[in-house]
Amino acid sequence: MIDEQVLELIRERMPDLLERYYGITDLLRPFSCPSRDHEDSTPSCKYYPNSHSAWCYGCGRKFDSIDLAGEFYGISDFKAKAEAAATDLGIGLEDSNGPPKPRPSPKPRPPFEPPRQVGAQDCSEACGLAFGDLYAPGNEVGRRYLRYRGLDDDDAAAFGLGFTRYPKAIMEQFSVYEPEALGFITIPFWNRDFTEARYCMVRTISRGAVRNKEWRPKRVSSPLYNEWALSAALSVVYVTEGLIDAMAMRKITGKTCVALGGTSNAKRFAQVLYYTKPQLRPRKVIVCMDEDGEGRKTRDRMVADLDTIGIPHAYLQPYPDGAKDAGEWLTNGRGSDWDFFEKPPDQATGLVLFGTKWRGDGR
Repeated sequence: MIDEQVLELIRERMPDLLERYYGITDLLRPFSCPSRDHEDSTPSCKYYPNSHSAWCYGCGRKFDSIDLAGEFYGISDFKAKAEAAATDLGIGLEDSNGPPKPRPSPKPRPPFEPPRQVGAQDCSEACGLAFGDLYAPGNEVGRRYLRYRGLDDDDAAAFGLGFTRYPKAIMEQFSVYEPEALGFITIPFWNRDFTEARYCMVRTISRGAVRNKEWRPKRVSSPLYNEWALSAALSVVYVTEGLIDAMAMRKITGKTCVALGGTSNAKRFAQVLYYTKPQLRPRKVIVCMDEDGEGRKTRDRMVADLDTIGIPHAYLQPYPDGAKDAGEWLTNGRGSDWDFFEKPPDQATGLVLFGTKWRGDGR
């Protein structure tokens, strides 16, 4: 049997293996689950130093150093996993059966794996009702929130946005706890012809600090926002990090925009493009990540993947006027490049609608 003290020494060195295998150095932040069977679109694994282990809240698995080596090399035998971890850490593995065996060779992984299908039930009817609720008496807070982000009533209709106080009414997979919320903006992921939505995200509207600005339905694989645009043979597609950023970029450029919905979805972005027929891919992709450390790192990864796949590309850097992202770029321009104006009240409801008045370029 393997000496228990040696096993404990291996487990204590888990941070070293996290950095060696996956490049994870910041253990205070959640990271993507190391399980090969879990496509962790939202980093949901957390390291606990007291137990020298990590726990994934998405799939429920617990990992120590030995489990980590097994996942990385694709091996299941406990002794082989311990030997691999010990070898990588430079620890001598005392064993009654003699010296450790050579480290097993890792199983080759394909450069791009097929993206998982989104199997949630169509929620287009619920999203349509949420659009109506955006204009219901007492829900003005939803429209004010959108205008604060630079989006007018025409944008709400164009993107199929809505308002709800009960996310479970949109998709039953939502598990949201935000007692300070005044409501939630619904952001459906529509298909190309706007007839179906199998995924939706909600954003918290709160009086004070927002504890969780963005909520996703649980146990449902997350697609990209406007993912259909990657297989529609478009001349150019812009790709942003956040969903609101995609809407802002669409408003600024007039071009179709895809959003990752988080930097961890850069993997899915490459997977979708790789498995799309070449004639249906965009002729050019413009990468527009946030102007920060994580955004630049994700941009470089996406550019490398686009080079590998063979798709012409460029990236936007920096944003004008020192903006961090497309949403900030849009709102920074208010009063100089554009502003809101009130339209005549709707004759049936008396609602005052807001549009965008562009300056300088005739839009």
